[in-house]
Amino acid sequence: MKAACALVCLALAQGISGSIFKQQGRLVDGIDIQPLEYIDQQRQQWHQRPLTLQNQQNRDWSQSQELREQPVVGVSQYQQYQPAYQYMPTQDTQEQRIVYRRPQHSHHHHHEKAQHHTSSESSQESKEITYNVNQEPTLYDDNQMWNAAVQNSVMNQDTQNVQAFGDAIVWKGLQMAVGPNAPVQNEKDIEKIFGDARRAMKHIKETDKAKFHEVFELARQENNEDALLNATQLAQKYQYPIEEHTIITDDGYILTVFRMPPKKLVRDVQKRPVVFLMHGVLGSADDWLLMGPGKSLAYLLSDAGYDVWLGNARGNKYSRRHVSKSSAVWDFWQFSNDEIALHDLPAMIDFALEISQQEKLYYIGHSQGTTAFFALTATRPEYNNKIIMMYALSPMVYMSHVRSPLFRMIAPTSKFQQRLATQFGYGAFTPSKELIHTIGGAMCENEIGCKKVCSNLNFVMAGVNVDGMESNMLPIVMRHLPAGTSTKVIRQYGQGVASQEFRRFDYGSEVNQQAYGTQEPPKYDMTMVRAPVTLYYSKEDWLAHPQDVMRLQQELPNVTEAYKIPVDHFSNMDFQFSTRAPEVVYTRIIESMKNIH
Repeated sequence: MKAACALVCLALAQGISGSIFKQQGRLVDGIDIQPLEYIDQQRQQWHQRPLTLQNQQNRDWSQSQELREQPVVGVSQYQQYQPAYQYMPTQDTQEQRIVYRRPQHSHHHHHEKAQHHTSSESSQESKEITYNVNQEPTLYDDNQMWNAAVQNSVMNQDTQNVQAFGDAIVWKGLQMAVGPNAPVQNEKDIEKIFGDARRAMKHIKETDKAKFHEVFELARQENNEDALLNATQLAQKYQYPIEEHTIITDDGYILTVFRMPPKKLVRDVQKRPVVFLMHGVLGSADDWLLMGPGKSLAYLLSDAGYDVWLGNARGNKYSRRHVSKSSAVWDFWQFSNDEIALHDLPAMIDFALEISQQEKLYYIGHSQGTTAFFALTATRPEYNNKIIMMYALSPMVYMSHVRSPLFRMIAPTSKFQQRLATQFGYGAFTPSKELIHTIGGAMCENEIGCKKVCSNLNFVMAGVNVDGMESNMLPIVMRHLPAGTSTKVIRQYGQGVASQEFRRFDYGSEVNQQAYGTQEPPKYDMTMVRAPVTLYYSKEDWLAHPQDVMRLQQELPNVTEAYKIPVDHFSNMDFQFSTRAPEVVYTRIIESMKNIH
């Protein structure tokens, strides 16, 4: 009886807290719509709110060789920005140890203080991250520990049992639902969904499948520690300087960005050029680090003397907090690429430029990182002036020819769309194992012969190149991906498949009229993107089809080059994890930046 009462009280408390933090608006189709004038008022309130954190004195890390011995504390003039971890290295030559201390804050944001009052005293104390060259890194602030356990708990939440779409049969080795009660009644509909993806994988030989599965199993048994390390710990392990910063957007989302200053100081230049890296769909800052020094782009840029910043969009494992909304409630997840583009990206770009004391930066985006960039610069043209060059890897703008079965199935014109929308829900994008199997996992398993790999949402969504990755990389990548996003983001890409346009989220004519002033969602005007752009694409990319990239090239006014990767079967994920990526992508980008600078 007591347990039942406790559960009732808990439920009531949750409902009360939800109503307290709920903003006034209209709930339509599971979406909370705010009138445009309300959003403008909210943005003004954020900009006008009083400073709640202590400003700290800044010292430019590049001014002196004393960087390696003296503490450096970053500072921002933005009231909405709260630094989390600052880079404060000291060296102990005896133990070969680097210590990173968290700066003390005497004030906390009032929302965070309310949510974390139990740890307010300890949060004011100095925290340390210690890395011993011969031991695992240890983070002494457990609340900031991001690892595979956190990711798994988020991405494998219990969901409702998935009801079969109909009688399951095998169609050309593909388990799909095509019974009398299913939305799909013939093979032609299946072919439209899966045909292009299957053809892109047909080059894989049976002997290659067996070898691929064998080396993956061996690598999985090795338990590489990089699979368990977060971005900060990965950089520390390989003795690269790294900082963590927390940014609060103008609509209240709390984002984490990482900064990797140049590993080697350049005496003749006080300020180093800034490079901002933005991850792809379901990705995070980890993606730019997982291959390790000499291979991953973030390390190569740091080695080349650049000031490297790694962004994280709202909803991924590093940016899953809000000043008033809990990520455990669906309300937190009511964002699409529009919000990432118009709130997250400008906040992170402005912060990077402010801290580095620069006026412009290089931008490198992968898939969703390109979507957000083009939406931002088309809507807020002033950000074009902050970009030296934009490098678009697998640009996801137009989706007319996308190969990914997931995006084809979730498109409003798909016969699967209604049932998938019900199964996916309207919160975090966490499809069940059964659903992953249906949206491409079964096809993947049939084509490459490795069930474990084909149960990973990123590979199911973006495809697998069995020749692209080293065997020991796969388990590492799979422990870091997926890093999380909202179902609304995925639905918006599906809308692009149906509309064949690059436009804002479509809520339906009635709500569109309220949100946008038109019954159709506004298109993003690519002619407004004045920043110089270099496009990188591949022939068999599931998410950025060459025809869609060519359309983008024709509409952008300032494309310096559209470079086709000269590698057979180069996939979307190969841009970040292929053994060929340093040679055919990264070296080329760095040489381009050197020539510009």
